[in-house]
Amino acid sequence: MNFPNINRKNVIVFLSVLLSIFCLGGTLGCIPAHAAGENYLNSWNQTDNKQAIVDFVEKVTTEGNDYVEPKDRIAVFDNDGTLWSEKPLYFPIQFELENMQQGNSFVGDTTDEYIQTASNFVYHENQEDFNVPYRELVYEPVIGLVNYLKANDFKVYICSGGDIDFVRSFSDEAYGIPPEQVIGTAVKTEFDQQFGGDVERKRNFLLGMLLPKTLAQYNDQEGKPVGIQNHIGKRPIIAVGNSSGDFEMFQYTDVCEDKSLIVLINHDDCAREYEYNDVPGSTHLEDDSDNPGQQIEVADNESLDEAQNRDNWIVVSMQNDFNTIFESDPQRDPPTCN
Repeated sequence: MNFPNINRKNVIVFLSVLLSIFCLGGTLGCIPAHAAGENYLNSWNQTDNKQAIVDFVEKVTTEGNDYVEPKDRIAVFDNDGTLWSEKPLYFPIQFELENMQQGNSFVGDTTDEYIQTASNFVYHENQEDFNVPYRELVYEPVIGLVNYLKANDFKVYICSGGDIDFVRSFSDEAYGIPPEQVIGTAVKTEFDQQFGGDVERKRNFLLGMLLPKTLAQYNDQEGKPVGIQNHIGKRPIIAVGNSSGDFEMFQYTDVCEDKSLIVLINHDDCAREYEYNDVPGSTHLEDDSDNPGQQIEVADNESLDEAQNRDNWIVVSMQNDFNTIFESDPQRDPPTCN
C-alpha cells in the first residue's frame, strides 16, 4: 500500500515517539512482558495457591519496587517427590538395588557408562505400583511450573539429594532442565589421565550409606544450600520441594518474605498418587545417633510444619490444586486409599 503524501522522516519520528512512550521515555528500557500463567499452568485448578504463584511471578517480573533482574531470577526444585514420584522406594535407590542384584556396583564405571545405564532404567524399567516406566511418573503440573518460570526468564535448577549423574541421565528430556543445571549428591571421581579420556566413578552411591570419604558432596538437608552456593553462587528467590530434606533449602531461600516464594508439594492424593507425611504436626520415632539404644520423636515433615507459620510458604495440595498428576494418567495397582 502506498501513501504518497506521508513524508518518510515524519513516519520515523512518529515511530520513535511511540516507542519512547512504551519504553517509559527511553530512560528505563522497555517494560518486560511476563508470560501468562494460563499458558503454562493449565494442569492446575483455579485455586488460591495457583494465583499466589502467578502473583509472585508477575510482581518480580514487572517494573517496580519488587522487580528482580533476570540475572537474579533463580529457582531451585527438589527432584524425588517434587518433579516425579518417590514411592514405594526412591527411584535412584531402586536403580542401585537392581544393579547390585545383577552384580553391577558401578565401581570404576565412567560417568558416561553410569549415565547410560541410568537412562535405560528410567526409560525402560517399570515402577511396580503403576507398571509404567519411571519416566512416565513425572508430575505434569510441576513441569508446567518449570516452563512458566523459564518463560519469565528464570533460570531453573534441580537440587536433589539423589546421585547427580542419575538425575542428569534424564533431566533435559523429561523436565527441560539441562544437565549443567543439576545439583546432586556426587561420588568422588577421577580423570584417567588420557587425552580424550573419561572420568571414572571411584565408588558407587547406594542408599546414602557410603562413608564420607567416598562422597564429594552429600546434597541433602543442610547440604542443599551448600550445593546451591557451590554450583550457582546466588541465592534462589523460589524453592520448590516436598519434605524435611528440603527444609534447609527453604530456609536459605526465604531471606525476604516479599521477594521469595517457597512452594511445598503436599502428597495428599491417595487415589491418583500416594498419601504420606501430609498432616502438619505429625511425628515418628527415630534412633538417636547421639544416644545409642534410645529413640527421639521427629517431625514427619518439618517443612510442612514450618509452612503453617509463614505467609510466603505455599502448601500445594496434589488432591485440590492439580487437575491432573501424570500426563499419561497411569492407574496404580493396588490403590492405597482406605
